Amino acid sequence: MFQFQAQSRAIDKMETAAFADIIFLLLIFFLLSSSFILPSQIPVNPPKSSSAASQKSEPLVVTLTKAGDSYVGDEKVPFGELGNAISARLEGLAEKSVVIRGDESISLGKLVDVMDVARKAGAEKLAIATEKKGAGPR
Repeated sequence: MFQFQAQSRAIDKMETAAFADIIFLLLIFFLLSSSFILPSQIPVNPPKSSSAASQKSEPLVVTLTKAGDSYVGDEKVPFGELGNAISARLEGLAEKSVVIRGDESISLGKLVDVMDVARKAGAEKLAIATEKKGAGPR
């Protein structure tokens, strides 16, 4: 009869080309998927500050654009209805804080008007969003 002899071969070296391909594909996947996470889709150029600090919780964001439009979150709201929109959104939040994110070219009077409206709507904490100096526009 036939006798088969088992050959034992030692692996001299491990092929790493396939592992490198997989690692590069994973790297490309994570780089592409993380680039789609944007803080806001509303284009503004906030003022720069050297002492800018990050928030610990998620506050309500009110955005004022260069064109004069106002947004509560990502929803465009006419300025006359800004108080009602802020009040409705603050009801669901544990911490009643509002961050005003505006273009650096808006007037100080407009900013103060929005701060007054937010206070009357129930905001307990107000902040103005800035970027660190040296950071470019988004």
